[in-house]
Amino acid sequence: MRFKSLLLPFVGLALVFGATVASASSLDDIIARKKVMIGVDLSVPPFGITNDQMQADGLDVDVAKLLAKDLGVELELVPVTGQSRIPSLQTGKVDFVVASFGIYTERALSVAFSNPYGGHKSVIVAPKETAIKSLDDLKGKRVGVPRGTAHEKILSSANIPGMELVRFDDDSTTLNALVAGQVDAIGTVNYIAAQLQGRYPDKFEEKTTYLQSFYGVGLRRGDPDLLHWLNTVLFVHTQSGELGKIYEKWMKAPMPALPSF
Repeated sequence: MRFKSLLLPFVGLALVFGATVASASSLDDIIARKKVMIGVDLSVPPFGITNDQMQADGLDVDVAKLLAKDLGVELELVPVTGQSRIPSLQTGKVDFVVASFGIYTERALSVAFSNPYGGHKSVIVAPKETAIKSLDDLKGKRVGVPRGTAHEKILSSANIPGMELVRFDDDSTTLNALVAGQVDAIGTVNYIAAQLQGRYPDKFEEKTTYLQSFYGVGLRRGDPDLLHWLNTVLFVHTQSGELGKIYEKWMKAPMPALPSF
């Protein structure tokens, strides 16, 4: 019994050491595998699309390609949706996701986020002759929003007297309603507003901003080496201007100043 008791501390150390080895960083796993599996959503332009050559394309796809190149490994793009991003991480289906993944506190309970690689503003867009300087100026106006979005949530909770919130199925029908004069203004994001202004340069403009959002790479919690690598690479490419070029290519606007945490 005494001999066994003397061995117990060493057995415990062996178990701890074995657990440490077994939980090697997924960064090392990716490099050893020579392939990285990155989740992207190809249904959210301009972040993810299928181009005319039936190839994956978009802002997020370009960022994913950049990260795979820096890892020096083969890239496998794994299709995800807004709803499947977190489960895909938690089940190990992907190594990380680059899928317009907004950084919000409730999501941070389930996954880890890199520092942002881009951001956008939520804005009110209306005809140029319509005087709107703040959300208070929406009083008495019909305002279109895509159903189930942050625009609907924020504007419905703003308690603006006399404002009628008109809900549409998606961004496209919301834009068309503004063009057709069915609503006086819409809540949308700045890159969609830029597309509208490109189609009608003399008719519509951004009026006021009511939310600034940022998106980062999502990964599993408890992987500090991979998180540090992602933050390092994103920092380097932000400073070099490479991320800014990708952003401007797809957003048709300059990259906003990116915070870090």
